[in-house]
Amino acid sequence: MDFDFEPEERRPGSQRQMPRKIRRSDEMSSSDPVPVDSRDFFQPDQETAPPPPAAPAPEQPRPARRRTAARAPRADDRPTPNRGLLMLILLIQAVLSAAAVFQLYRTQMLPVYYLAILGVLLFLLWLLVLRCQQYPVRGFLTRAFSLLLSAGMAVGCVWAQQGLAALDKVTVGEDTVTDMEAMAITTEPFVVYLSGVDNRGELTEDARSDVNILAVVNPLTKRVALINTPRDYYVDLAGTDSKDKLTHAGLYGVQTSMDTLGNLYGIQVDHYVRINFAGFIDIVDALGGVDVYSDQAFTSVGSPGYYDPTDFVEGWNHLDGAAALAFARERHAFATGDIQRGINQMKVIDAMLDKIKSPALLTSYSKLLAAVSDNFVTSLSSNQITALVRMQLSDFASWDIENYSVTGSSSSSTHCYSAQGQKLYVMKPDEDSVAQAQALIQSVLSGEPAPSADSAASGGASSEADSQAA
Repeated sequence: MDFDFEPEERRPGSQRQMPRKIRRSDEMSSSDPVPVDSRDFFQPDQETAPPPPAAPAPEQPRPARRRTAARAPRADDRPTPNRGLLMLILLIQAVLSAAAVFQLYRTQMLPVYYLAILGVLLFLLWLLVLRCQQYPVRGFLTRAFSLLLSAGMAVGCVWAQQGLAALDKVTVGEDTVTDMEAMAITTEPFVVYLSGVDNRGELTEDARSDVNILAVVNPLTKRVALINTPRDYYVDLAGTDSKDKLTHAGLYGVQTSMDTLGNLYGIQVDHYVRINFAGFIDIVDALGGVDVYSDQAFTSVGSPGYYDPTDFVEGWNHLDGAAALAFARERHAFATGDIQRGINQMKVIDAMLDKIKSPALLTSYSKLLAAVSDNFVTSLSSNQITALVRMQLSDFASWDIENYSVTGSSSSSTHCYSAQGQKLYVMKPDEDSVAQAQALIQSVLSGEPAPSADSAASGGASSEADSQAA
């Protein structure tokens, strides 16, 4: 390596020459002396003074940083929860959510796409909980909310399962009904016999029926016709060649009542629902009461063990279970007696259907089934009932419900099959009103749309005129 040194200015008496063995450039040989100032070796070291501080530069404004949701918070400014506890909470939340969705699927009460939407929402909630864990306040709130929601769903599913168990208890239909056969009830018209009996024992026992209503249902057109037949109607008793009061048909079994009404109206009655007075009270109470419009003010007589004498006003009345039963059973306060009682019974049933077909069914389903489990039997299978409920919950469609009561004239007869030789009060059918009921039934079964408001009002006036004539 070549080092080039510029010769310093020589001072007299202070210079000496020292040989250097450093190779120089071509202009200086290796034997040339190197001038050195000896004073440099004996001078004290002088510290170099630091440079004067520079004037502070004016602070420049920092450009604003954009906050991004993806930037994780720093560990030094936000405490991180215990990771083991965090994973346990997330696991519990995920398990509860999955269990809730699975249980809802088992109950078969909700449509499948409801469950799919619910599953997606729960998954998004789980991701939200996971994202908020590093924030102390938001993380705690999301964890608490997700756990409460999942626990609430699990409890609700347990209630739903209990409701299905109660449903299995009240159904006497065929357990072998397949899903396809059950779904047919949501696509094909059917007729249900609604029977109310004053029976304190088992509902499977044969007993007289005080309430005899046919519900003609078309699930495609969302149309229902309620046809009331008075209990004392003098009809041909199915299975015999004799006549009897309709209420006596129940003494020979519910199927005899169904066949007797089917012969009267020329149709096949597919299913039945039987309920006693105690069950009726429990159902109305489970629904939170019903609102019924009364055509006139009246007072019902009491019925020991069920209700006391009850006053009703003209107009709307909010009725609990006992008051609804009193309203539906009273006949002595009316000039038309049993005919008006049948009209009032259908008003109560109509009000009950308004509650049952509404979203209130979701909150009262288990309570409703538990209330009627000991006082209600039906030939519909549990699969058929769940199919109907699932259909209604899928769209909460409105239904057109029409009421009609056949009329007749007061009479007596000594030729009743169940009481030969005894003179009993009977109501002889009015053939025109029976024909109108038959036409209404066929209209619903054939899928015709509901009549307009004008025609419905005209039909109601005609029916009222027939009732007054009777």
